[in-house]
Amino acid sequence: MHAPATLPDRVPVLIAGGGPVGLTLAALLAEQGIASLTVEADDAFCAGSRAICMSRRSQEILGWVGADKPLVEKGLSWTGGRSYFRHEEVLHFEMPNDPLQRYAPMVNIQQFYVEEYAHRALERHGDLAQVAWSSRVGNVRRLSDAVEVAIDTAGGPRTVRADWVVACDGGRSTGRELLGLQLHGTQYDGRYVIVDIEQQTQRPVERLAWFDPPSNPGSTILMHRQPDNVWRIDYQIGDGEDADEAVKPENVLPRVQSHLDMIGETAPWKPLWISIYNAKCLTLDSYRHGRVLFAGDAGHLVPIFGVRGLNSGLDDAGNLAWKLAWVLRGAAPDSVLDTYSQERVHATRQNIEYGAKSTEFMAPPDYGFRLLRDATLRLARVDASVCELVNPRQSLPIAYTGSQLNQPDGAPDAGNAAAPGQPAPEALLERNGTPVHLTSLFGRGFVALVIGATSGSDALQALQEKTRGSAAPFQVVHLEQGGYADPHGQARKHYGAQPGIVYLIRPDGYVMGRWAGADAAASALRAAAPFYDR
Repeated sequence: MHAPATLPDRVPVLIAGGGPVGLTLAALLAEQGIASLTVEADDAFCAGSRAICMSRRSQEILGWVGADKPLVEKGLSWTGGRSYFRHEEVLHFEMPNDPLQRYAPMVNIQQFYVEEYAHRALERHGDLAQVAWSSRVGNVRRLSDAVEVAIDTAGGPRTVRADWVVACDGGRSTGRELLGLQLHGTQYDGRYVIVDIEQQTQRPVERLAWFDPPSNPGSTILMHRQPDNVWRIDYQIGDGEDADEAVKPENVLPRVQSHLDMIGETAPWKPLWISIYNAKCLTLDSYRHGRVLFAGDAGHLVPIFGVRGLNSGLDDAGNLAWKLAWVLRGAAPDSVLDTYSQERVHATRQNIEYGAKSTEFMAPPDYGFRLLRDATLRLARVDASVCELVNPRQSLPIAYTGSQLNQPDGAPDAGNAAAPGQPAPEALLERNGTPVHLTSLFGRGFVALVIGATSGSDALQALQEKTRGSAAPFQVVHLEQGGYADPHGQARKHYGAQPGIVYLIRPDGYVMGRWAGADAAASALRAAAPFYDR
């Protein structure tokens, strides 16, 4: 990979960090017609599996830039898993999985593939989304109307002025350091060695966990299948073990072999990548600092248990991209970026709460926690009601129930599934005989979902015509009235069957407001007006 021959003197958005979050953000901005420059210190995509479990929500976000198809084709989808205490199975869980859903609940795939597919997506936009490889941010100087960024490139130092800077440069964020910001929270002592091995297997794709297995007494082991005949194995090391010694092949390979022997995986294998990890529950208090914003691990570090790391970072990108685009187009005040920070800090704190519980179960921080954990596992062998306590609580989208963007609920009788601040539920619709997933319409402009007849539909249609062909079109999804059909009843199940309800759905797929009655469409238009009529 190479940096562009010349870097622009000025760019609307400079993204520090070309990992999966930074590259996805660049692709999302390009879809909105916004130019960006991504600065990445490495000369290529990452090595090793790193973040491997992609949630349904992350697949949806990648779908907005066309990166979902290769990911789904390459990845290994799964819906559940098993946990064992020593030799005995104590949990078999299944995640909710409607066969009419657009995506599987989870897909296992190495992080470097996610980076590759996001990069392909932004390359379709030519120079609108440039990536400067082998380059790093050296300094930032905040001005009243821009940020001046010093960049160290292979060809020497450069200076680029950006309207906005987004730090997506990971847990050791240079952007965070340059601004003198610190993460706050808890760092756990429990450490896990992470190993990728290549081995053929016939096992189904599941999340597999062993507590105190005979192969590695006192440890906890996780296994996930990945594409290319790769196993991802995470195992806990003891408190007294030296980290440098723990990752040496002569210490790693016997432990891996012992476990493979225990579970009957006898095919030849070879190691591909070894690393080490400890859980962290840390976040900045705000993800906006003037014209510098933070996303992904640069803003927050959450435990891998429950797969909330990369998935929450992609949710950051999905939340931020449309707001930044609206601000740069002059269609919204920059105060809308405050809602990015408010919503995503809220989401991080929710993820940390869940992640901390999972971490304390997977890697008990002291003797008391371990005693309680092991007692739970023993009881789960004989009492099915206890098994839920062993459930790893996989990542789910977080509701923005307190967001300043939410409109007063004008249709509270329609239920809680699609109330303001909730992620808009999926619905498999049909138009002219062709299946259409509702979520496939998200990602660019607002969507008005109209249930049945309403007197305000003409105004909605007029706004749709006004924005047709723009970078952020307003779309009307009108059920039954000569528009979309609901053959499986999913829309009415999740959004209610009362005629005349109008839902206004944000570009990132969250419900902004809903209204019932003859003036529903006019109310929706007033809510959307700041983004279309400024």
